[in-house]
Amino acid sequence: MCPQCNAPLTPHQFARSIICPYCGATVRLDEGSVSAARFREAFRAWNSPEFFHTSSLVSIGNGHWSLDKCIAHGAISDVYSARRARWPTELVILKLLRDPAHVLLFDNEWDTLQTLQHSDAPGAEVFTRLIPQPVIHGNISSGSLAGNRVSIFRREGGFTHTFKDVIQAYPNGIPPQASVWVWRRILEILSFLHTSGMAHGAVLPEHILVQEHEHGVRLVGYSSAGKLGAKLPAISEGSESFYPKTINLHSTLPAGYISEKLDLVMSARCIAAILGGDPETGFLPASVPAKLADIVQRIARLDYADKLDLNAWTIHDELGIIAREVFGPPQFMPIVMPSGPQGA
Repeated sequence: MCPQCNAPLTPHQFARSIICPYCGATVRLDEGSVSAARFREAFRAWNSPEFFHTSSLVSIGNGHWSLDKCIAHGAISDVYSARRARWPTELVILKLLRDPAHVLLFDNEWDTLQTLQHSDAPGAEVFTRLIPQPVIHGNISSGSLAGNRVSIFRREGGFTHTFKDVIQAYPNGIPPQASVWVWRRILEILSFLHTSGMAHGAVLPEHILVQEHEHGVRLVGYSSAGKLGAKLPAISEGSESFYPKTINLHSTLPAGYISEKLDLVMSARCIAAILGGDPETGFLPASVPAKLADIVQRIARLDYADKLDLNAWTIHDELGIIAREVFGPPQFMPIVMPSGPQGA
């Protein structure tokens, strides 16, 4: 096609230029150009899973993904490490819905994270990288899992252990000094969510990932998340001790709604658990300094009827003051998981 008038051109196969018979323009062959047909054929071959030699394939539209291994069983989905079936590849986390009855919760996580990716809250350009980043969502179009619903998120290295793993590895609690930076990282993410007009709704040990040998934390599991004031869609069975005691999904009172207080109370209860304490009562071992124990218990024991004059960032700042008073200058205190199957 003539680039000037779009008229059809029929040059000789060895010609390097041709004069357009319609507009008179001289059209020269660019050695760096590729014909559309050749490009489409090359892309088809590159994007074809048969060239990737994989046996466990998931296809969504014209995208193909190879499952590596199941790394977790969530409340409503199974979580796999996976990769795009082409080279260069892309490492991802793939969540596979187990029961179609939970599709609304499953889709809610995707919708929530998509909304947060477009947040205009202060620091959004940083914090949107600290929450799961959506890649693709929908039904599997072919293969043995065809028809199943999946969500795919980008995978970040180093985050292989949850709070639940850490609690099992440290039944008597992690060093209290390490709990400070862990809680502050959680509060930073929660502050971003709350400033964006949303809350997580399920801050539980299995939804908090810790970066081994570093000071990184990620908050996952957004199926119960939503706008502040919205009805809490579900509570995690078996984890009732991490919710405020008056939580009631059938209540018309604020106890059954998503709120900043819900997230903050649950985060404090997670910290109580990782310190070797009781998340429901707020009991903490004697090894936890009194000032740190006081703020953990004060937040963990809040109920929906209690007045809250704090937000995530004010608790974050108070923790910083306590850390300096109790532990002195900041130190690098990573959480080191034991070697073996649990720390592999």
